[in-house]
Amino acid sequence: MECIACGGKNFSVWGRKDAYEILKCAACGLGITWPQPSTAQIGEFNRDIYSARERAAAYEVRRRELDLRHEAALVKIMKFKRSGVLLDIGCNIGVFLKAARSAGFDVFGSEINTECATYGREKYGLDIRPGVVSAAGFNSGDFDVVTLFDVLEHVPEPFVFLKEVKRLLKSDGLLVLQAPNFDSFMAGLMRENWAWLTPPDHLYHFTPGSLLRLLKAVGFEIEEISTWEPAGDFIGNIYSDFPARSVTGRILRKFLWFFSIFLVPFFQRLWWKAGKGGLIGIYAVKR
Repeated sequence: MECIACGGKNFSVWGRKDAYEILKCAACGLGITWPQPSTAQIGEFNRDIYSARERAAAYEVRRRELDLRHEAALVKIMKFKRSGVLLDIGCNIGVFLKAARSAGFDVFGSEINTECATYGREKYGLDIRPGVVSAAGFNSGDFDVVTLFDVLEHVPEPFVFLKEVKRLLKSDGLLVLQAPNFDSFMAGLMRENWAWLTPPDHLYHFTPGSLLRLLKAVGFEIEEISTWEPAGDFIGNIYSDFPARSVTGRILRKFLWFFSIFLVPFFQRLWWKAGKGGLIGIYAVKR
């Protein structure tokens, strides 16, 4: 087996989750779910866990938080591209596309879950193509911006997939990518209980370094890379590992409450700058 990011051939077992091992590349730190599920298994899994009704309900519960997150993402995107044609791959029911349309972009979506794609078309009037993006009928150079929010870790062949993304972009087109950080403080602390370690849903577990290698190999020039994570996600992940029914759990939860209120906002900024935030954000340009 060869690492998709750096070509390395030395792997160790980082951990185990359910019926899967998580292998780690000795050279670049990329994590790989092993064994890799078949294409049919991946399709069945996506149909089972991504219900349009559940996604819509989840959005309504967190509408304010998610809308603010989308607005912040668009402010960042518009530092590079003020307007143009935007494609969101893995757009789910299309709430980010709705926000991008309001910001002045011409928007299109691609979503492998047919139910979610149909919901977005009917509810929001969006052009969301069901199925894989390579079969969606888009032409080379159609897009000024392509967004991949929490998508690449689900893809069986990331290099081939990113080549297709590059084809779809204009010559100076912008790729916006977000993925869980396998080298994060939280991943190291929680190990197999890390909230974003979800095999076989996540096939690859990227580090900032492995993502940079992969994108450069495809032909992207990195404009900006950073790490971050919502404080609520960070604390929720820790809380979930300490049951309130035990005395030890209750004591630890009280400590964590204090830690979350007074210390997390300060320390988070430090580990974000050190590349240890839970999510990787990358802005890259096609060259």
